Amino acid sequence: MKTRILTICTVVLCVAAGCVTTPQTGGQVESAYAVGDRAQITLDEVVVSMPLRGGNGPYQNLHICLGALVNPQKTTLYDPYKVEGIVRRLESRIASRLVENLTGMGQQSAEDLAMLRKSIGTEAQAIVESALQHWQHAREYRVEVVVVSLYWTDASVGRPAQQRRSWW
Repeated sequence: MKTRILTICTVVLCVAAGCVTTPQTGGQVESAYAVGDRAQITLDEVVVSMPLRGGNGPYQNLHICLGALVNPQKTTLYDPYKVEGIVRRLESRIASRLVENLTGMGQQSAEDLAMLRKSIGTEAQAIVESALQHWQHAREYRVEVVVVSLYWTDASVGRPAQQRRSWW
C-alpha cells in the first residue's frame, strides 16, 4: 500500500513539475510547444570518396549530413533528450556503416542521388532501431532518421572541422 501511494505521489509530482512528455494531439494545437518535432538532432557530416561517373577525377567526395526527428508516441516520463543521447552515441556506428556500404557500391553518377539518399536513410534507420530495441522505453518514442544534405564535391574538398561537444 505504501509503495502504491509513493508511486502515485511521484507521478503527481512529476506532472506538476512538468517532466511528462506527451504526443501531439490530433485536434487543435493549444501551445507552441506542441508544434513540430519534439527534438531534432543533427549528426556530424560523413564524407565518402567514391568513383563518380562524369567527375573531374577518378574519385569524388560524397558529403552526407543526417538528422533524427524525435517524437513521443504516448505519454511518458522520459524526455526526448534521453533519446538524443542514445542517437548521439550511435553516431560513429552509423558513419562506419555508411562508409562500409558506400565504398562497396562501385561507380555512381549524379543521377543516382535519389537512390543513394534512400539507401543511406534506410541503413542509418536500421542502426537506430536496432539500438533502441535495448531500451525499455523505446516504444514511447518514434525516431526518424532523415538525410538533411547530400552532395558531391571534387576530392580536394574534405570534411569540415568537427565541433566538440562539452558541458561548458
